[in-house]
Amino acid sequence: MVADALIVRAYEAADAESVTALWREIFVGDPPWNEPGLVIRRKLAVQPELFLVGELGGAVIATVLAGFDGVRGWIHHLAVVPAHRRRGFGRLMMAEAERRLRRLGCPKVNLQVRASNAAVVEFYRRLDYQIEERVSFGKRLE
Repeated sequence: MVADALIVRAYEAADAESVTALWREIFVGDPPWNEPGLVIRRKLAVQPELFLVGELGGAVIATVLAGFDGVRGWIHHLAVVPAHRRRGFGRLMMAEAERRLRRLGCPKVNLQVRASNAAVVEFYRRLDYQIEERVSFGKRLE
């Protein structure tokens, strides 16, 4: 997918340094299990075609991870370099992730954001995502 000179494509090994730098800038304070190298290795082992990067002028400026377990789709690590925000690149990344999930037969997409991140909550609302009355549970397996 190409729009506004943004090329959305599957992650390649040469993107590791750029993706790591972007995630360290955007996801400050993430727990150790979200260390970029670990997330990259895990995603490359499962549905690597749903690990997307947005490239602008030869530089990776955006990412999104998607996954589908046969019941629900999930979105993780949507990130856009701050200097390139407000240009529709996050929207384009999400549109491509949703397109690929839809192609796999995914009927519904879930995602989680920190409740305190009001700007991100509003971004997803503008993309027609709804806050659902659920309790989010998690359990570390490692």
